[in-house]
Amino acid sequence: MVMPGVLTRYLAATTGRSMIVVALVLTGLYLSVDLVREAGDIEGGYGPAQVALYLLRTLPARLYDLFPYAALIGGMLALGQLSARRELVAMRVCGFHNGRIVTRVLAVALLFGLVVMLVGERLAPELELDARIDREQARSGQVGGAHGRALWLRDGAWMVHVGLLVWEDDERVAFADLRFYRVEQPGRIETVIHADSARHVAGQWRLDAVTRLDPDTGQVQRLADRFRMDSEIAGDVFRALATRPRLLPIDDIQRIRAYLEANGQDDTAYVQAFWRRVLYPVNTLAMLFSGLALLLGTARRLPPVAGVFAGVSIGMAFVVIHRIVLGTAPVLPVPVGVTHMVPAMVFAGLGAVLLRRR
Repeated sequence: MVMPGVLTRYLAATTGRSMIVVALVLTGLYLSVDLVREAGDIEGGYGPAQVALYLLRTLPARLYDLFPYAALIGGMLALGQLSARRELVAMRVCGFHNGRIVTRVLAVALLFGLVVMLVGERLAPELELDARIDREQARSGQVGGAHGRALWLRDGAWMVHVGLLVWEDDERVAFADLRFYRVEQPGRIETVIHADSARHVAGQWRLDAVTRLDPDTGQVQRLADRFRMDSEIAGDVFRALATRPRLLPIDDIQRIRAYLEANGQDDTAYVQAFWRRVLYPVNTLAMLFSGLALLLGTARRLPPVAGVFAGVSIGMAFVVIHRIVLGTAPVLPVPVGVTHMVPAMVFAGLGAVLLRRR
């Protein structure tokens, strides 16, 4: 008799290899698309070597986006292969019922998912931001670099320190805690202007709550509630630099949420990004569970390939429904966090029903 521990290791190894292979294939496909797009934007100091470095540094963020699909397809392919070779039947003979098979596959996906989530939380945002800053610096020379989460820009005679970039749903970028430094002589700052918030529209900075600091006396003078300054920076630079909420680490999401809430602005995109981050492993497992349950529930009535296709289809349906829920969550009379749990609960319940009908 084969020991259950041996079957567990075999099932975990088969599932893990399949998920890794699918993740590599999907990442390679998307990187190919990114390569074509970036090759069309080569200009200035942004050449083939810079393109390759940019794609390499954005790889963790791409993996974070693709892993749920890699887990779904990889898990389905692994069980499909085992079913085709009649190994699932042998496992059931040894006492491995469908529930135990599913829990082993989900455990592998959870382990990988937590690692990917950690990468997406700690490594991917910083690498992607640095990659986009270096890309724009090579293209235009107007981006000076970043320190922590802040950003330095060169705008004509001004050096601009941006404390916070806020991505908005309508493809615009808002700014907070800006400082403009004007240097007339080497090593001497002549003027410092601070704005609580700003927008960049039609070649102009539109600043709010503006003050001026005299570097010699240290006195602060209130200039205006609204103030405009000409700018030489193209607006596309900011859209290229601003990180989408879904790719921000939780700390930054919460920091921007606090700023938006304090200023009475819409924080919907960041609230949803927070829950997508927190529920990342839950949604991945729910999607995979529903697909596995369908595959195992139809293994005796459908060919393995058809079962895999059906399972992947139900997983993709999860993605569609989840996106619909994201769009309706702000107008529903229930907490946003509860709304975001609905797709996972529905598909987990569907998976449980399918397993019982085997």
